[in-house]
Amino acid sequence: MVYRRAIRIALAGFLLILTVACQGCGSWSGPRLTDRNPNPSMGGFPAVSPAHHALLGEMFLCLTGAGQAIITAIRPLHPTGTIEVVGYAVRPNPLLRGADMLGQGYGALRTHGFAGDKTVDAPCGGSNSGQGYELALELAVPPGMDAGTTAWEIDYRVSGHAASLTFPLGAVLCSTPNIDDRPCKRVWQQYGVHW
Repeated sequence: MVYRRAIRIALAGFLLILTVACQGCGSWSGPRLTDRNPNPSMGGFPAVSPAHHALLGEMFLCLTGAGQAIITAIRPLHPTGTIEVVGYAVRPNPLLRGADMLGQGYGALRTHGFAGDKTVDAPCGGSNSGQGYELALELAVPPGMDAGTTAWEIDYRVSGHAASLTFPLGAVLCSTPNIDDRPCKRVWQQYGVHW
């Protein structure tokens, strides 16, 4: 009898510990990283290689509420071929100070005003507030490879909670000198683009 009572007390204590330890388990109710890109699109980059990196910017991010999101990883979503994310960084929306967003280019992120920051801490504000950050990617493909994707999977953490966001901005990265070259066109055609 005493033995059963001790087991019940121990079991009740264990359940209480689990209940307290799991405060916040389940669905996350804190702020989430979100994009403000209502028009998914694709960009093309010729002459990409391990030594000649493509830069893809104009990926606008903000938070659904007050907080801080730290981007931990970015990868192409269902790519055709191999795309290496050499680097990524965010910077406050340059449009708010009269500068341009990166858009598309070549080189290294640091030479285009990205210091390597991976933290987004701006709430979105109103639909036209412009509050947020530009995310840019530095990308490469293996020698002789042509590759593409229609979106990017962005992993991040907010207050210890891990989450991800799919950003619908595609890219075709070709090792050929021109995006009109036949091997590059094959990648475009896999995404329904024909010319």
